[in-house]
Amino acid sequence: MSAEKILKDMGIELKPINRKGKGVVPIRRYKDLLFISGHGPVDENGEPLMQGCVGEDLTPEQAYEAARLCAISMLRTIKDYLGDLDRVEEWIKVLGLVNSGGDFWGMPRAINGFSDVIVQAFGERGRHARAAMGSANHESSYPVVVDAIIRIRD
Repeated sequence: MSAEKILKDMGIELKPINRKGKGVVPIRRYKDLLFISGHGPVDENGEPLMQGCVGEDLTPEQAYEAARLCAISMLRTIKDYLGDLDRVEEWIKVLGLVNSGGDFWGMPRAINGFSDVIVQAFGERGRHARAAMGSANHESSYPVVVDAIIRIRD
């Protein structure tokens, strides 16, 4: 089954991206690899869907949801770039940064929100190496930011 069909069955719709006024490149290609810039939990217009510091403003469950929203945002970008998510051969590496404060140390569990979407949508092709780390203060006070490297087919 195609990744896009699985996402649709999951209730995830990848709306077209509004690129108006965007000067930053969200993806850089080198041979069959895509290096994908950090994605926060944003809608198709780049507007934040969640903001705050995990452990102070947000719960671990909300951090998981923020990471899930990062996956949707990134998939939207990949679909926009490739035209078809089934061109993704495999997910190689993911780095998840969690805007952490207080006594929050559950960065890996938070980033599972991202990984769970990717593995569910892509199956074995979605399994990836990953780092999940805490950091302070993200752009627009995003609770989670995720970047990735994937391999594609032509």
